[in-house]
Amino acid sequence: MITLFQPPPGLGAANPSPFCIKLEVLLKMSELSFDIKIEGNPSNGPTGKIPFIKDNGKAYGDSGLIQTHLEKEYNIDFNAGLNERQKADSLAYTRLVDEHLYWVLVYSRWMEDENWAILKPMFFGKLPFPLKQIVPNIARKKLAKALHGHGIGRHNRDTIYALAADDLAAIAAFLGDHDFAFGDTPKAVDAALYGQLSGIIDAPFDTPLKRAAMSHDVLPAYCARMRARFFPDLDK
Repeated sequence: MITLFQPPPGLGAANPSPFCIKLEVLLKMSELSFDIKIEGNPSNGPTGKIPFIKDNGKAYGDSGLIQTHLEKEYNIDFNAGLNERQKADSLAYTRLVDEHLYWVLVYSRWMEDENWAILKPMFFGKLPFPLKQIVPNIARKKLAKALHGHGIGRHNRDTIYALAADDLAAIAAFLGDHDFAFGDTPKAVDAALYGQLSGIIDAPFDTPLKRAAMSHDVLPAYCARMRARFFPDLDK
């Protein structure tokens, strides 16, 4: 039995974490039986991050590596029917959203003061005093350092959002008029795309990032299709 460890739904989405959304979609695509255990402490995971799974008692971290584990262990092909060029495109767009667009999402949530005011009580509100006064600022400084280490945080605000707007335009062109990335059936890249796009579009943050996403009609329409297919109960 597979157990998925992640926070509860939040920020108007299936999960506050794009990677939790990605992994839950992959598990639903796999049609394997799994349950969900609410987990808010990343240090409990094997890589010090959330989400993670336990499969037959062994813990696995990193959504991409978990995907590989599911493919090998259960003979699942998340890219069935794709040719080698399409598989390459799938990997490239997965990297685009997971390794670049994600960090702009982090910036928009953690570095914009008005959004931080929403996140802070959500993530740290249950901490006892005085930890709730100390831990949030430490976490925010840690994220600022991570953004700088990645490289995106070395740019000014306008440049950061301009880079993300280019990402979003590329994704919109990639999706085109298809229901999903490669036609009528979602593939692995759809899990990654939807995770990040939902984090941008569904969350209650008015930022240049969200406005850039909403400027492409295909992106909110795509999110709505993925949400209806994989998380229909969210809107009940």
